[in-house]
Amino acid sequence: MCTEHGSLNRRRLLQGLGRTAAVAALAPSVLSARVAEAHAPMHAPVYDRLVPGRPESVGLSSERIEDVFARIQRRVNDGLFPGAVALIARQGRIVGHRAFGTRVRGAHEPVTLDTLFDQLSITKVLATATSALILVQDGVLRLHDRVADFVPEFAANGKRRITVRDMLRYAAGLPMDAPFLEDPDDERVWRRMAESPLEYLPGTQVLYSDLTYRLVGRVIEVAAGVDLDTFAKERIWGPLGMRDTTFNPSAALIPRTAATGYSEIRGRVVRGEVQDEQDYALGGIVGCDGVFSTAIDMAVFCQMILNGGRYGGVRVLSRQVAAAMVSNQTPEVSAAETDVSPLSNLLSTPKGYGWELATRRFSSGGMRLSRGSYGKAGGAGTFMWIDRSRELFGILLTNHGLPNPFDEIGWSRMLDAVGTGEFFDGIIQAVVDE
Repeated sequence: MCTEHGSLNRRRLLQGLGRTAAVAALAPSVLSARVAEAHAPMHAPVYDRLVPGRPESVGLSSERIEDVFARIQRRVNDGLFPGAVALIARQGRIVGHRAFGTRVRGAHEPVTLDTLFDQLSITKVLATATSALILVQDGVLRLHDRVADFVPEFAANGKRRITVRDMLRYAAGLPMDAPFLEDPDDERVWRRMAESPLEYLPGTQVLYSDLTYRLVGRVIEVAAGVDLDTFAKERIWGPLGMRDTTFNPSAALIPRTAATGYSEIRGRVVRGEVQDEQDYALGGIVGCDGVFSTAIDMAVFCQMILNGGRYGGVRVLSRQVAAAMVSNQTPEVSAAETDVSPLSNLLSTPKGYGWELATRRFSSGGMRLSRGSYGKAGGAGTFMWIDRSRELFGILLTNHGLPNPFDEIGWSRMLDAVGTGEFFDGIIQAVVDE
């Protein structure tokens, strides 16, 4: 790990140059952030803390919310997945929070509201992209810093000029993944991943990539001087009061954690361990997967983003950075050309920094979210989507487990089984004040 560059950046911050660097680094994304703000509600209020509330108090129908929950229960009853927690909030009020089914398939362990779920790729926003942007705010990292300055092996195969921003917006040219499960040497695996050849010319298209975000996590750890779990707890989850959000849940948390699927490699049902085999082999703290969380902790995170980077009197992100994070950072691709199937929607449609952006055809957030909505899917069956214009969000956490195989058919079958589109469409249909 290249600690010298990280130390240099920290000295730059201490010398008082950090803020200037942060503003300069954000300059390319200011325009798209302003476009996003143009579609947001004017003078949108900040709901500083989430509180319980009746659906009718925020323009929602109780009857239709109950219908949303009844459809999740039917899917659990039909055996499409063992259990779930769902949460719906609008204008700072949690209007629905329900648990369904069991934590472990075939066992009598009812899911409770405080059950932890393997978030898999939601890690990319709950931890990685947010941490990177905090370091940009601090002046420790710049969006246009070259990845190879932090991970020297990355310069191999013509990748010397690729920047942190290229990585955060899924446009760095790297393949979806590069697993090396046969190699027991972690440092050699990291080097081999960093040396991976390009799959396309950087900046010309979007390709959703676990490999990219693993390496973003590595950059964060070099720049910050601590692992990603420590940094996220100190700068994101701790300040926000997200006490049940963590990589590698402790033994005390395992009884509250939902199991995913059976691992042939590990020879057991996976519970309290990240389901992705490469990330598990690397120790479970990586930039693409590995975070476990509860619906209520994730609701706090969603409200922080809706509030423009602030929650509970704590500012995690500046308003400008929070707006840039959920704005279209990939103008070189169009939804009309890439939103052609559920899997191509995940892989190739326009993206923010870490976030997926709502589209009209095959988004996991359904077809009714308003323009400018954004969210994130986790491969084991977890989803969160935020409708900025309606000041509304929904969270659906299931323990369906990774599709096997993870391909076009497998991804579509998982989305159909979980019913994520039906869930988010149902929430929008419950809005009665527009």
